Amino acid sequence: MRALALAARRVRKRMMMISLLYVSRSALPPREQQRALDEIVATALRNNPRADVTGGLVFTGRHFAQNLEGPEGEVTALMERIGRDPRHRDVDIVYRESIPERQFPVWAMAYAGPSTFVAAHVLALADPAPPAVRQKAAKRLIGLMRQFAEAHRIARERESGRPL
Repeated sequence: MRALALAARRVRKRMMMISLLYVSRSALPPREQQRALDEIVATALRNNPRADVTGGLVFTGRHFAQNLEGPEGEVTALMERIGRDPRHRDVDIVYRESIPERQFPVWAMAYAGPSTFVAAHVLALADPAPPAVRQKAAKRLIGLMRQFAEAHRIARERESGRPL
């Protein structure tokens, strides 16, 4: 069984990897947001490693923005499930590209809590704009998500007493 899992992982690594960023409107009532976010993150932490998917999530209270990366088929299947998820409305893929390596290599799902700081960046993607403007805004948001994930990783290492 273990040999089969390792072989499957090697095959997935040879497949084309993509990075995808979507923005959606939240359908969550304020009183249910924290419970639902905890559930989303727990599900991602449980399922994403099996699918070889990594990424980061931002929630502004009104919108989700999530960067997913991994084998194209796995990311596409995950996006289909997200598109059917009643917690999301108006799911819009704002950025998609083939990638040679991951931006979130150690994160099944990087999430450090609600962020009002990035709300303006998410809103810029939620509104219609020319493709070049959206692509630039998407890359900027992915960069911010990476910075948050790295800062969170460093804080966790400091708290645990492990060396950086």
